[in-house]
Amino acid sequence: MGKNADTFLSAYNRIDQHLNRWKETEDYIPFASLVNYFSKRNAVVKRFQNDLLEFAELRNAIVHNRVMPNYIIAEPHEKTVEHILNIEAELTRPKLVIPAFSRYVQTFHLDDTLASLLAIVKEKEFSQFPVYGNSGFKGLLTPRGITQWLSSHINEEHLNLNGTTIGEVLAVEVRKDHYKFINRITTVHQAVDMMKGNPSSSFRPEAILITENGTPDEKLLGIITPHHIIGES
Repeated sequence: MGKNADTFLSAYNRIDQHLNRWKETEDYIPFASLVNYFSKRNAVVKRFQNDLLEFAELRNAIVHNRVMPNYIIAEPHEKTVEHILNIEAELTRPKLVIPAFSRYVQTFHLDDTLASLLAIVKEKEFSQFPVYGNSGFKGLLTPRGITQWLSSHINEEHLNLNGTTIGEVLAVEVRKDHYKFINRITTVHQAVDMMKGNPSSSFRPEAILITENGTPDEKLLGIITPHHIIGES
């Protein structure tokens, strides 16, 4: 048997064993059935469902279509071997949001001015801002909220940005639930799925905020926005 076939089958078997450890029964379940079942329950399996099913067909071709004990008809391409090894790593050692999205998060207080926020927007090109008050997290300020506030004051002769608080702007945000808190051991694939939203729901977060245990009263460890997940999709 060729080296690629050996490596492919070893990775395939390890993935099969890993999926079997997740199941809640001692009964035998075919690989393809495990993949289809866990594609509805695991973000990595969901992402690579079609690839895994194709690997099952290739595995069967390798194992069942030998013309001699050490001669196989189907020898996997190197890129196929590399791909199954990458999927195995994603399943068994998934990347977590921390450290993947660990970063400084620019926050504001309700009493900060809109002028100070716009200065940060200009300098840093940030677009989503967690807002805090004396009693903790108050909401997420987005470009939509800022635009909504500016448009409602466009006819004012003198627009006083230094006299406008973040709290006033936050109050006009149309949606108050356009963010989600997650804990630091959430996988990157889970976070990407959250950011994409559920096709059956209108909810799609504009930012995912990361804390130790996923609660708003903890220190922010990172933030994920649609821009951040482009390379992860």
